[in-house]
Amino acid sequence: MWALIGGIASVLSILGWLGLNNVGELKDLVADSPPSSSSPAPYTSSPTVRIPDDSDTGEGSSDTGEGSSDEPDPEPSTPTPDPTEEAFEAVSVGDCLAVYDTGRGGTTSVNWSVGAPPDPVSCAGEQAQVQVTAINTDCPTGYGKSYWSYRSATTGDTTKLCLTRVYHANYCILGRQSGDSISLALMTAAGCRREPVPIPYNQIMHITGVYRAPAGADANNCRRAAGDPTRYWAALVDDGATLLCTTIYQGS
Repeated sequence: MWALIGGIASVLSILGWLGLNNVGELKDLVADSPPSSSSPAPYTSSPTVRIPDDSDTGEGSSDTGEGSSDEPDPEPSTPTPDPTEEAFEAVSVGDCLAVYDTGRGGTTSVNWSVGAPPDPVSCAGEQAQVQVTAINTDCPTGYGKSYWSYRSATTGDTTKLCLTRVYHANYCILGRQSGDSISLALMTAAGCRREPVPIPYNQIMHITGVYRAPAGADANNCRRAAGDPTRYWAALVDDGATLLCTTIYQGS
């Protein structure tokens, strides 16, 4: 009996400590409280965002790496070679060339037999028709002298060759006859045969001799024997040092 009374007293004491008046209010308090959990809620980590610093140089960098749009400068273009200019520049002073005036330019201009200087030939041989006396300078004038120049469309440079004619006995040149006078085309060369010649020329002149000119030399010094009846036409070339003797070609 006393134990029951003691238990009731304990319950009343607990209700008083909780501020409750009876057991019914205690039941209501317990019903309103959320259930407790014996295990903690799962932990979810936030994603880590990495911000690259200035030292990063991977893909996507605007300074370096594969994403760069910079391209190397193009190589400078090489000018197209000019073979004719190269041929002119290969010529040296003292060279002899198998080149002559064809006469097709008339008496006012020279029409050279080739478009560019060929390889030099021996000045002692009969192929030599002109000798180069100077390059890229004012060329001397006179009988048996001329020049050959070329301006390159590629480089714009001009090369000028000063030339002196080389004569050989038994070869032929062109002449222009008017009455009893014949003007010799001293830079020309022609085949020694009867064939049409370029206008305004009308004669083929045969070279009978190339001599060292004596003082006061003229056509009379061309006679090859005493009493020689041949009619000669002569010219002093090489600044008067050489006597060139010719006659009208009579062959077939």
